[in-house]
Amino acid sequence: MRAYILETETRIEPFGDHVSETLITDQPFGQMMKDKLSAITKQVTVVPLKSDLQKVVSDKALVISDNVFTTERLLKEFIKKAEELPGSAVFQLRVKKGLFTRLLAPIQDLPQTETSIDFPVWYFTAEPGKKFLPENASKIEIDVDEDSYEGGFPKHMLGKESYKFCLTSRPVVHVTNALHLALTNISANFARLAEIKKASVLRKLFILLKARSINKFRILRAASQIHPEAEVHPTAVIEGSVIGKGAKIGAYAVIKFSIIGEKAFIDDHAGIKFSVIGRESYIANNCVMFFSVVYPRAFLISGPFQFSLFGYDTALMNAIPADYRLDGQTVSVRTGKGVCDTGLRFCGSVIGHRTKIAAGVIIAPGRQIPNDLLIFPDPSRVIQKTPDADSCKGQTMFLIDGKLVPGSELKNKGTTK
Repeated sequence: MRAYILETETRIEPFGDHVSETLITDQPFGQMMKDKLSAITKQVTVVPLKSDLQKVVSDKALVISDNVFTTERLLKEFIKKAEELPGSAVFQLRVKKGLFTRLLAPIQDLPQTETSIDFPVWYFTAEPGKKFLPENASKIEIDVDEDSYEGGFPKHMLGKESYKFCLTSRPVVHVTNALHLALTNISANFARLAEIKKASVLRKLFILLKARSINKFRILRAASQIHPEAEVHPTAVIEGSVIGKGAKIGAYAVIKFSIIGEKAFIDDHAGIKFSVIGRESYIANNCVMFFSVVYPRAFLISGPFQFSLFGYDTALMNAIPADYRLDGQTVSVRTGKGVCDTGLRFCGSVIGHRTKIAAGVIIAPGRQIPNDLLIFPDPSRVIQKTPDADSCKGQTMFLIDGKLVPGSELKNKGTTK
């Protein structure tokens, strides 16, 4: 069997990066998918989307678009189901709609019905030379939902008692915009956690012995992968996470169900949960990251940063990417086909590569900030000019158009009572 990756022209805005060059859990997307396919078959070829595939396809082949993220587990299940069906044909992956497609794969620009979505993944079992016609493919439907994590949000924020996040070892996302890129990172991290739950009895026994306890929190720490060259303060709490080579974790930092890249710095009291932190990034003390994705070398102060994506070399200084609409409506985002409703109540911002944002800036939910910007708040709300200390000693001061003005001056001008 061979595997073919169809090379598309998909670029992810606002970054402008080709989809294969984007990062999934701090790894290049294209190389990650090649590695996954290589684990199934050693013969992996990248071909242009418009290739005459029937001239290159052997007797059996797996064909996948380069903008599709999935796991070995799902691909193997798809192939197995195809092999079990009689005769020769072309089969296409169809995913049953459920919790995963609603939360981690929304606004998929793919053929779909009320109950399913068809992804550009095919398995070709016809004899050599037979024409490859994807539109004639038989559908193999798979329900990817497996488990869920329940978040404890107040009912008045959601209109219901709780909020569930899908946990599955078989995610699949058609990545065509920045929201998909962010959610694919979360999906990949969740797939890692789901694989821990599916671990063999021997592996689970090893974790128990390592934990030396049946306390679930000690077990979660024992299940973490901490590189021997990482520097972790003894007071840090690490559960179900991956800590890369050379990473530094400060005192009382809390890292749960997250991936920390090589040489990343997580300062004292920082909180990282369900997030991916890129290599050489700096997360300042007390900063909180929740369901967020950080590209390498980002510099983030304060936060909290939730449901957001930060590009290469970004910097945020006490800026706030909002992630929830107080009117309770779902958040819309910009895609290649215009502004689309995500169906999500929580959705933060995408910050372009090398963009730096000063303190005091608030970003509305679902916004995409372009690359290479310097962003400052309204100058009238920033102290830029200060008076001589002796001239204003003991006075009440007002910030007017970026300048500190004594209250007595305003009173004389009739602007205050």
